[in-house]
Amino acid sequence: DGLMLADKLEKANLGKMGTMVIDAVDDEPYVSSQMCMVLHQPESLALGIRLAAKAANPGDIYIAVYKHIFDMNINIPKSINDIRIERIGGLYPAEDRAYRYIPKGKNRLAVGACAMVHLARAVEDSRKMTSSFITVAGEAVANPRNVEVPIGTSAAEILELCGLAEEPEVIVMGGSMTGRAIFEPEEELINTTTRAVLAFTRSNRSYAYSCIGCGRCDHACPEKLSVSRIRLLTDCGKTDGIKKYDVNLCTGCGACSYVCPARIDVAATVLKAKRIAAQGKKEGAK
Repeated sequence: DGLMLADKLEKANLGKMGTMVIDAVDDEPYVSSQMCMVLHQPESLALGIRLAAKAANPGDIYIAVYKHIFDMNINIPKSINDIRIERIGGLYPAEDRAYRYIPKGKNRLAVGACAMVHLARAVEDSRKMTSSFITVAGEAVANPRNVEVPIGTSAAEILELCGLAEEPEVIVMGGSMTGRAIFEPEEELINTTTRAVLAFTRSNRSYAYSCIGCGRCDHACPEKLSVSRIRLLTDCGKTDGIKKYDVNLCTGCGACSYVCPARIDVAATVLKAKRIAAQGKKEGAK
């Protein structure tokens, strides 16, 4: 989540911590960098969790993974060193369901699976965090895989490492739903929050059509917003009353764009409306 692990653990240590969730839920499809820690680095993951637990002193601990259709092909254990694994179902974004087992009102702490591996290395081997675990995938990538790369590596270098089967039309930094398109891969560098570099042979957005009014974006929204109405008002420039549609609740998950059969970038318009509403609020406060 971009927050310093040390700061999160220190804050947790000051209060009574209820539950610590180790987030191994990836932005599917394509991305599996956090699940990779569960499957291929369980010992380091478990050690990092135990170390974090010493600082946070939670009453309960579990690892959250996404329960998806391909579970039958993946040997996901029920626990790692007595730390249980919970498979989180439900609609996207699955991260929001990672807290489903926590009683309301209880303090909770979410830490990334990759961060736990880095913590174990820091304590065991005095190794500073100078790398990031990322997924390199997409139909244009010749050898899709999870890799550990030094922070500061360019997206172009990573794609060269895995090879390109075809020249990509679009390159995305981040997940397939929440990532952003990049146009200068030589200038885009991996940081501590990068989870994937994806390369595709064609951009679905280049084949966009007019809205057909199907309402799928409304149904897919995890916050139950009137997404289609917000998009229409924003596109028409009628944003004076946009705040009454609770656009501030938008999490930017991208589910609305993902399900759109017309391939409209609905999420971008809703986020634009959110910015407009926030600016209006600040002006009103003045």
